[in-house]
Amino acid sequence: MNKQELDEKINAAFSELVIDKALVRQLKISEKRTIPSFVEEWLITRFQKPGKDYAEIYQDVTGFMSKHLPAKNEKEKIKYQLYSGNSVVLLDRFEVEVKVAQNRLSLTIPCLDETNATLSDEVLVKNESLLTGGQWGAGRLFLRDEGKNKVIELVEFNPMQSGKVRLEQLIKAREQFSTREWIYLLLRTMGYEPFAYTEEQQNHIILRLLPLVQNNLNMMELAPKGTGKSFIYSNLSRHVWLNSGGGLSQAQLFMNLNTNKVGLLGGKYDLLVLDEGQSINFKGADDIHAKFKDYLESGQFSIGGKKVSSECGLMILANIDLSYGGDSPKQNDYIRHLPEMFHESALLDRFHGIIPGWKIPKFSSDSPAQGFGIKADVFGEYLHQLRTVSYVEFPFGNPPELKGNYIRDVNAVRRLVSALSKLLLLNPEHPDYQEYVLNPAIDLRQRVRSQLAELDPHEFSKPMDVRF
Repeated sequence: MNKQELDEKINAAFSELVIDKALVRQLKISEKRTIPSFVEEWLITRFQKPGKDYAEIYQDVTGFMSKHLPAKNEKEKIKYQLYSGNSVVLLDRFEVEVKVAQNRLSLTIPCLDETNATLSDEVLVKNESLLTGGQWGAGRLFLRDEGKNKVIELVEFNPMQSGKVRLEQLIKAREQFSTREWIYLLLRTMGYEPFAYTEEQQNHIILRLLPLVQNNLNMMELAPKGTGKSFIYSNLSRHVWLNSGGGLSQAQLFMNLNTNKVGLLGGKYDLLVLDEGQSINFKGADDIHAKFKDYLESGQFSIGGKKVSSECGLMILANIDLSYGGDSPKQNDYIRHLPEMFHESALLDRFHGIIPGWKIPKFSSDSPAQGFGIKADVFGEYLHQLRTVSYVEFPFGNPPELKGNYIRDVNAVRRLVSALSKLLLLNPEHPDYQEYVLNPAIDLRQRVRSQLAELDPHEFSKPMDVRF
């Protein structure tokens, strides 16, 4: 299969749900303003019409952004327009918090650094996604009186959404693709050009999607710099929170006891990604260590007399040194590149898999997608749906019976198998299941097991016993 044949097949299967990723890259909209790819693609789709050339599309998109997506240094100008009695339409990631004690709804508008705006019940009823980690869209704002004060109110909201993926449509489309061709589609959708990578490299890259389709899946990717580890997490789904290095406290991760506000692992997001994992400074590391162990094992944590349950997964991305040849980690116990708390076997054991980022080449000029893929916002919602869909509606992800002499190994492989089955739409009876689902899942967990053996050789042996 060549690029043209792949484009034709993707277009035939998904029609209005796809976009030319090469066009998105060539327009370079994100160089005008830093926005996620799913927002960039939504804007291009909105203004891309038959007969328009690249220059016209670019002018329309950037003109819309200049008017409705203000730079940070323009926030006071926007507020002054509101102060002067005018309504303003902004494109932003709006988020609502229900403040029960104060009997009000609190709206966050990031581009204005506003955390205490409000909205009408009517707008919220029509857009409940504003309550679940926020929603990108075009919102009309107005300044109204609230007692002796004035408050910014969201009076109208049009969510950014190109279309919905019906799961039955996805299943039907999958029948037209071989497993390798489906991997091509996934890579294109992620923003990678499949023909720039070997099949082995392709198989490793798509593993980055697994914690987006499976609840409470905890993984790591350890690799040298420049392999694009964090790219998809910041660009593919509004249900992901990417934290880039720096310090993290118990309040930020779990719960702020002063405000009773649940932290990043509390369920607002599908996945918390800790980028630059080797340089994270955990403030109050002992308390965080204990809560990590509890949460990664059970999906629950206790704090301040409260017990919180969540389905949020954890992905840690970290840079490691490679051997002279560049094809393997420089040291056998490469887990020691991470902060000290992860050097304890009891915590590491709660991670389900390690992606071998050292087997993925650095992102180069040939790496970006050069053809059609599913629109990022559509694909992000599809991945979100797969986390909770019933087996009746989506008959994939039900693993075969697995056996082994260590339950955590078995449970980890089971969760990884479920995620790969849903991602690739393969069931145990399919001839590709062993190669593309079961073997990769075992390999992911085997790397965890190998690091456990490096940290605690008296407790763990390197070979892992999982079978079916």
